[in-house]
Amino acid sequence: MTDYFALLEQPHVPWLEPATLKEVFHRKTLEHHPDITTSGSEGQFAELNEAYQVLQDPKRRLHHLLSLENCAPSASQIVPAELQELFLGLGALKQQAELLLEKKRMASNALSRSLLKPEMLALQDDLDTWREGIRKLLDLATKDLREMNSRWLSDHGSQVAPLSNLYLKFAYVGRWSEQLNELAFQLSL
Repeated sequence: MTDYFALLEQPHVPWLEPATLKEVFHRKTLEHHPDITTSGSEGQFAELNEAYQVLQDPKRRLHHLLSLENCAPSASQIVPAELQELFLGLGALKQQAELLLEKKRMASNALSRSLLKPEMLALQDDLDTWREGIRKLLDLATKDLREMNSRWLSDHGSQVAPLSNLYLKFAYVGRWSEQLNELAFQLSL
C-alpha cells in the first residue's frame, strides 16, 4: 500500500491543513506533470492525484491512516451509538419522502400534483432542518478531528478506537448528507 502521507510530504496525523496540503500537491504535480516532464511520469502524476483526493477528504484520510496502522475499519461495524437515533429518524424521513414522491409520480394531472404541494413544502422544510443538523454534525466531527492531532502524536495506540469512531461518523454523516441532498433535489423537480 502506498503511503499517501509520505507521497505528499505530510505527517501521519488525523488532521491536515487544507492550504498546506494543496500547496504541496501543486508543487509535486508540477514536478511530475506529463506535459512538463517526459520521463514516464504519468503514473506518478496519477498517484499524486489519488493521494490528494484521499488526504483532502476526512473520511478517506482516516481510513488510509488507520489502514497504515493495520487497524482499517471494517464494513461490518455498526452505527455509532450517538448516531443510532438519527439513523432511525432519517430512515423514517426517507420513507416519507419516497411515499410522497411516488404519489407525485402517480398524479395524473396538474390539479392532483398541485394538491400535493403543501405536503411537498412541509417535507422540504423538514429536509432543510435535517440537512442543517447533518452539517452541524460534520462541523463537530471536523472540530474533533483537529483536536485529535495532539493526542494522536503523543499516543496513537490509545487513539485508534476514537479515530475509528470518528471515521464512522464521517462515513455515516457524509452518506446521510448525500441522501438528503438527493431527496431535496427530487422534491424540487
